[in-house]
Order: sequence, then C-alpha cells, then structure tokens
Amino acid sequence: MRVLFFAVILTVFSCSSPYRDSIVNPKLDQSYYVNAMVAVNQLLTSDPNDLEVIEQNLFYCEKLNWPVDCVSALDAYKRAKGLTNKLVTSYITYYVQHEQHELLLGLIDRWIEEYDLKEEYMLLYIKSLVSSSNRKQASLELRQYLVQNQSAEDLLFAADQYLQIGDTAMAVFCLGKIHGEFPRDPLMWPYGFALVRLGYPELGLQVLKEYLEEENGNADLILSYAVLLDQSGRNSEARDVIKPLVTVRDTATFLLADWYLKNRKWDSAGYVLNDLIQKDSSNRKPIWKAGRLYEDQGWFSTSMRYYEYLVELDSLDTLASQRIDLIQRKIAYLQRLKFEESKITTIELQPKKIKINE
Repeated sequence: MRVLFFAVILTVFSCSSPYRDSIVNPKLDQSYYVNAMVAVNQLLTSDPNDLEVIEQNLFYCEKLNWPVDCVSALDAYKRAKGLTNKLVTSYITYYVQHEQHELLLGLIDRWIEEYDLKEEYMLLYIKSLVSSSNRKQASLELRQYLVQNQSAEDLLFAADQYLQIGDTAMAVFCLGKIHGEFPRDPLMWPYGFALVRLGYPELGLQVLKEYLEEENGNADLILSYAVLLDQSGRNSEARDVIKPLVTVRDTATFLLADWYLKNRKWDSAGYVLNDLIQKDSSNRKPIWKAGRLYEDQGWFSTSMRYYEYLVELDSLDTLASQRIDLIQRKIAYLQRLKFEESKITTIELQPKKIKINE
C-alpha cells in the first residue's frame, strides 16, 4: 500500500508543468550579505587558503557594491588563483568605485603588457589617466586613439575627456566635427560656452540656443544662457530670455532687476522688485534692493518706507536702521540748504545805459 502511495505521488509530480511552481529567488536585504560576509571572514581566519570560501567572499563583495575593505578579498583570490581575467574585472570595478586611479592604471598597464589587450582596455585606460590628472599622458593617448578611431561616438568620448583635462581647443575640434549629427548631445552645452571663450560668440550662442530648444524649459540652463547673453552685450535679448523664469525663480527676478538698473531703466527695475515683494512680503532681499534703488535716485521718502518695513520685520536689523538714519540726515541737510538759499538776497543787475550820440 505504501509503495502504491509513493507511486501515485511520483506520477502526479511527473505530470505537472515544470513552470507551474517555479522557485523564485527572493530579493535579499543588504544586511543578509553583510552578515554572510562576516561569517565568511571568520572562516577565512581559521583557513585563509580555502578557495571556495574566498570565492564566496568575492560574491558577497559584489552584491554589496564593493565596500572599501573588499580589497583584502581581491588580494586573497589573487594569491590563490593568480591574476585571472575575472579578477582583473573585479579589481577594475573596485578601483573605479573608490576612485583609486593610480592603482587602476598600474593594473591595466600590467594586464596590457602581459596579454596585449590595449585596445580592449584603451577607453578605461584613458579615463583613468584623465581622472588621475595625468594630463600630458592622457593627451598623448587621446591623440593616438583618434588616429584609428573617428566615429561620432569616438569623437564624443574624446571631447568629453579633453574637456575634463582642460584642453578646450581639442574638445572644440572634436565636437565641431559632429555638431551637425548630434546637436542635442549634452556635450554641446560646454561646446557652446567653449566657442564663446575662444572668440566665436555668434557660433557659440547659436549652438547653445539650438540645444535649449530641446530641453523643455530647463531653468538652470536658461539662466546660464541668459547670463552669457548679457556678458556678450546682448542685454535686451538676455532680458527677454530670462523673463519667463521670473515667476518660478527669485534668482531670475534679481538678475532682471540688476540688468534693468545697469541699463538705467529705473522704473522697470522697481516694478520687478515690487512684484516680488507682493508675492512674499517677508523676503528681505527685494525690499532692501528696492530701498537702495529709490535712495540712489534721490527718492528719499519712498526709500525710507522700505527700510522702515525691514525694521518692522526685524527690530535688530542694524543695516536698515543705519540707512534710515543716513536718509534722515540727507533730508535735514537738503532742507537746511533750501532754507539758506531762500535767505540769500538776489541782486538785480541792470545793464549800463549808454548814450548814443545822434
């Protein structure tokens, strides 16, 4: 009877779909791997040459995204099995993760020398040179790389590295070759600024404008573009570009007010600042700037109201109190000057009569 029961069970399982009750690998919390790695390291303390345990340790290091102390696990594996391709890949991941560029360069140099894998590791090698601030060697390797590699992707890669080492001229050279093909690539943004710095403002601003058309109102980029326009002498265009941001960015409002002031458009500057004050009457910066604006124009009574409001907001605002005191003295001086002028008698001079002989 027992034999028949097990036969039935076997028949049922053999007839069921292999995918019906598939085993799902659960997503484990990081603490699981941390505890596992602690246990593995305890085992390695008693037997540091246990290859199976060493490999387990590397597995947990990878799952934990290579914590800094995992270098000992890498070194242990290297002592046990030598520098294998898999281990080199793990070392590279670790060095990149912790920005240990000098060690990464040494590893790649050895691997290239032993196995002639320069082409396979060239991009990583150049990136490591750039990250380690070895500008001279990085520039040399980039030039050699571009001799054999001229695709758009290769030029984009080279331009990015040139920008990082500060070789603006070579970056512009590479990006200029592919601007027509990739006008919306993120590297076109620094390309436009580089053109302006190198003395090609018209072309640079056009590159930036084309790039912005696809950025769907990125406020930070628009602000940078507007500032560059203003610095290039295109004040009116800069104001037009930045105006849509006034409703969402206080920085844009202050820039716009400053540009109006620079161009002696006092009323426009005052309107922009007062509009910001209406939106947030506790924001001290536009109140202070408005007070200074009207004070500089000689509208002392108007500017006093702004400073007095700042003191109402904060009775310890010594700067606003000092401005009030200064304006009161200015007003007193002007009143005294006017009074003194009123006391001065005006001498009316008559032209001397000249007799003309008939």
